[in-house]
Amino acid sequence: MGNKESRNHLIFRGSKADTNQAIDMVKSMIVWWFKHLGRGLNDSIASMLVNIKDVCIDTNHRKTVSQETWQPPAIGSLKFNVDGSIKGCPGMAGMGGVLQNHEGRVLGLFSLHMGCQNSNSVEIIAIHKAYEMCVSNSLFQNDEVIIVSDSKVATFWVNGVGFSNLKHVRTIYDVRTLINCHGNLKIIHNSRATISFTDMLAKRGSNNEGDMMFVGK
Repeated sequence: MGNKESRNHLIFRGSKADTNQAIDMVKSMIVWWFKHLGRGLNDSIASMLVNIKDVCIDTNHRKTVSQETWQPPAIGSLKFNVDGSIKGCPGMAGMGGVLQNHEGRVLGLFSLHMGCQNSNSVEIIAIHKAYEMCVSNSLFQNDEVIIVSDSKVATFWVNGVGFSNLKHVRTIYDVRTLINCHGNLKIIHNSRATISFTDMLAKRGSNNEGDMMFVGK
């Protein structure tokens, strides 16, 4: 079935499109539009089309089915779960994070409004904020710290698996440098890492309900 037939089938027959089908339709329509305007695709637009699935998926929608019970780190380790929330793509965004020890005791948290961002930017900045809080409170001196994000793209970028987000190149390299300097820092991806409390803090940030941040003992 061609693109036109697929589009008509979805629109006029009430068929449901999954995320990949919807993205393919959007790509085809953008290419058609530029072709009939007599314009070529410049590098930035071509890059957007290649990475559109990573850039423009609403994180609130993506995470509604991925929450699970919090899993404690090993004794002597700390876990910092981070999350981002965004209304639209781009849209008003917030980030949240919860720092806990192996007993589940909350040692720190943050809930911050971030203005207008896209989903990958939110996740990168959330990871960076967690690392900043760890550095400023000397948490690496005695404890292993594991920062956990459910964003595969963001965790790949900060761990050195390439990146295409030039807007946050300094942020990404800050985190990479810290990883190289501190053997007891890990940043890992877990597709089911979102926990309800972290999710709530991120949504609170996107709703601009007032910033808050603390690290205790």
